[in-house]
Amino acid sequence: MTIQRKLSCLVIAALMAATVIYPLPASAYNYNDYLEVRSKISALQSEIAGYEKQAAALAAQADSITNAIAILQNEQATIKAQISLKEAEHEQIVADIEVVNTRIDNNSDAIGLIIAQYYYNSKISTVERLASSENFSSFVDNEVNLSSLSDTLSDIIEENKNLKSELEVKQRDAEIILADLDTQKNQLVAKEIEQSNLLAQTRENEAVYQALKANTSSQKAALEEEQQKILTDLASRYNATNITPGDPNKGSYPYSGQCPAAKLNGTQYGDRWGMYICECVSYAAWRVYNAYGRMPNWAGRGNANQWIANARAAGYQVSSTPKVGSVGISMAGTYGHAVWVEAVNGNRVYISQYNARNAATGYLPGQYSEQWVDQGMYQYIYFY
Repeated sequence: MTIQRKLSCLVIAALMAATVIYPLPASAYNYNDYLEVRSKISALQSEIAGYEKQAAALAAQADSITNAIAILQNEQATIKAQISLKEAEHEQIVADIEVVNTRIDNNSDAIGLIIAQYYYNSKISTVERLASSENFSSFVDNEVNLSSLSDTLSDIIEENKNLKSELEVKQRDAEIILADLDTQKNQLVAKEIEQSNLLAQTRENEAVYQALKANTSSQKAALEEEQQKILTDLASRYNATNITPGDPNKGSYPYSGQCPAAKLNGTQYGDRWGMYICECVSYAAWRVYNAYGRMPNWAGRGNANQWIANARAAGYQVSSTPKVGSVGISMAGTYGHAVWVEAVNGNRVYISQYNARNAATGYLPGQYSEQWVDQGMYQYIYFY
């Protein structure tokens, strides 16, 4: 007989025994109702698993697009910096060209003056220049000046020639820089268009993801409501009494300050053992760790009704006999339920738990409570 069939037989036997001992009100579930609801819940859970898979794929795609956008933004910043550098280089060349043009203009003016003076002096004969000089020394000085004018004219003409060559080079450099600027600006526009398209795609994916998430959350909420009804009915069958808020420290659970708010507003995250905080399994995992210094990480297979198989696979003993410091597991509903055994009195077990809606919790999810139940409601895992 398989483990699943054994567990089913145990559950059926316990329920039948409970029905004999504790007559149920007319409004309570009967076992066929339980099987029907569980079948529906199982089908819905499979559907939700499909939604979550699609949502995870879209989330991964969105993450990939976000990374691509970050890369694009970095490339855009690089191109903008290169454009700024090229613009600065172009401004410098334009300024240099202005300096060269001014120098050429000044040289051209000087050339005109020198040519005019040289032309004037060349029209006067040497004898006339000598006769008009105050003395021979002045004549010699004038002749030397006339000769130097010729040399200066040659130097200025040569400088202008070199300046014009330099100007041509600078103008070509300026044209190249402008062409580079055009190319980089076009690249920037292309990157901006690509980023815009990616952002649009991200928003579309996010909308789909959020819709799937909302649908999944709605499905889960419905399942949890059904789960609570089944647990409440089972509690009545197993004579759950003395329901109280119990320990004001709430079992020293480290996440108690975030409960039930995290569960109510959907901001739950995983604890160190792979369970969602404010859930029954997270509390049970904490009590195991706190008591024995160890607790396996069962992320991805942490629903309470998976703990029996997990425990057996890990070599922990599973029994129908409760012991103080053991974890009680109910297989009912989609997720099952986990509790911590605080005390045992005959066939009665005093438990502490999270996420069981009852009078002590104000019928809110994700809250701490304590109560007595008959031992047959759970199977027990010994983690010691």
